[in-house]
Amino acid sequence: MLAMKIKAFFTKKRIIWTVIILLVIVPIAYKIFKGKNPGANILTDTVKKTDLKLTVLSTGQVTSQTDLSLSFKISGVVDKVSVKVGDKVKEGQVLANLSAQDQAAKYTQARGALAQAEANYQKVLDGASSEDIALSQAAVDAAKVTLTNAQASLTNIKQQQDVMVKNALSALLNSTVSAMPTANNVGSPTVTITGTYAASDQGTYKISIYNSGNGLRFQVAGLENSEGDVKNSPVPLGKGGLFIQFSGNVYTSDSWTVAIPNTFASNYVTNRNAYQAALETQSSSVSAAESAVNSAESDLNKAVAALSLKKAEARPAEVQAAAAQVLSAQGQLQAAEADLENTIIRAPAGGTITKADVKPGELATALKEVFVLQDVGNLHIESNVSEASIAEIKPGQLVEVTFDALGMDRKFAAKVQQVDPASTVISGVVNYKVTVGLENLPEIKPGMTANLNILTAERSSVLAIASRAVLKKDGKNIVRVVTDPKTKAYKEVEVKTGLEADGGLVEISSGLSEGQEVVTFIKQ
Repeated sequence: MLAMKIKAFFTKKRIIWTVIILLVIVPIAYKIFKGKNPGANILTDTVKKTDLKLTVLSTGQVTSQTDLSLSFKISGVVDKVSVKVGDKVKEGQVLANLSAQDQAAKYTQARGALAQAEANYQKVLDGASSEDIALSQAAVDAAKVTLTNAQASLTNIKQQQDVMVKNALSALLNSTVSAMPTANNVGSPTVTITGTYAASDQGTYKISIYNSGNGLRFQVAGLENSEGDVKNSPVPLGKGGLFIQFSGNVYTSDSWTVAIPNTFASNYVTNRNAYQAALETQSSSVSAAESAVNSAESDLNKAVAALSLKKAEARPAEVQAAAAQVLSAQGQLQAAEADLENTIIRAPAGGTITKADVKPGELATALKEVFVLQDVGNLHIESNVSEASIAEIKPGQLVEVTFDALGMDRKFAAKVQQVDPASTVISGVVNYKVTVGLENLPEIKPGMTANLNILTAERSSVLAIASRAVLKKDGKNIVRVVTDPKTKAYKEVEVKTGLEADGGLVEISSGLSEGQEVVTFIKQ
């Protein structure tokens, strides 16, 4: 019943007029109320002396000063593993090695080549020894004797062969020397040729008969020009060593020919072959003797040059060549040594083995991680700080650290050690790595998550107000100072600010005094 009465009262017309009245009355009442209490919408604060701090919050991870992933540089069969997880190692200590027979052999060979090159270099510098020079001099003397003997032998052979050729030629030219009558001879006397033909010319003697008035004479033309009496005793045919004698009737129209050599003689072919053989023997024998002389002369020249070289000082070019050989051998040794070293993993620094993933006999793959070496007694925290805060962080600043693994109630003191100058982009944001040093505590281990509170600045007992109380006006810092606490009337005062600290506070270095009331916010 009551509900029906209420519903009947709130008609549509009444609701509209009620809203209109409220829209008119409420603003008027607000202005009246505001006029009576103008400071009701002004928030203020008091200038106080306090300690200010500015910190940067960041998250990082505990890591070792030495945090190295170690692997073999080449693939191969693991020969020996010398450490296990938890072992402490020293710098340079061998951790594992591959089978390296081939590399070791090449290394030994390279060492030998270097030793040989160095010895040769020293030999070039020192020059030949007195023993070497004496041996070279002896070689020269022996070569001279050999040359003298060869020259004497050549002379003897030439003389011998000349005699043999001369004898063979003489035998050829004296092949049954005889006078051959011409076809128109009147008589048929016997003409006999005797003696030995001593000349070397070949040809014919033309013999003809004539009457001198005092008797018959013969005339010779051809190889020689001569004449003589026709006798039945030997008469010189000329000066070549032959004689002629006649027996029987001789007529003035008769003539004869004596051929040198007599190609019709029965021994002509034999003598000719003997002569040709003598010539060939002479040629081959003399040629062999001359070759022996030439060889002896060449050997002597070589021996003399070798002696001169050993007596001479080392030339710069020879020294440089020997030095180049040493340098080349050194490079080959270094390459062989590097190949051998590639079969070994050594600790590049001292620390503790925190991972070992290799066993003897297995095939190790090049560049695959087999050891992790960390210095667990020398830990630090690495944190990436955005570029917005990095300008405030400097080495030496104090850091309050908590660890998720140890609970937020345990706090540790640390210091900033280093700020990397180069940036790192993470998820599109520019960051800089900050390194924070830690004490050597057993409960802190590599990999723990660390929460950092880095103290970048602090001020002790300075004037400070809320930073929102400071306004920017015409390039100046302005603070509205309350002149009437009841009405909250204020005046604008220029101030100089200092540190903008945590908690929204800002340091006031001049312009305000302790206890002054300042406007922080005005409600509109």
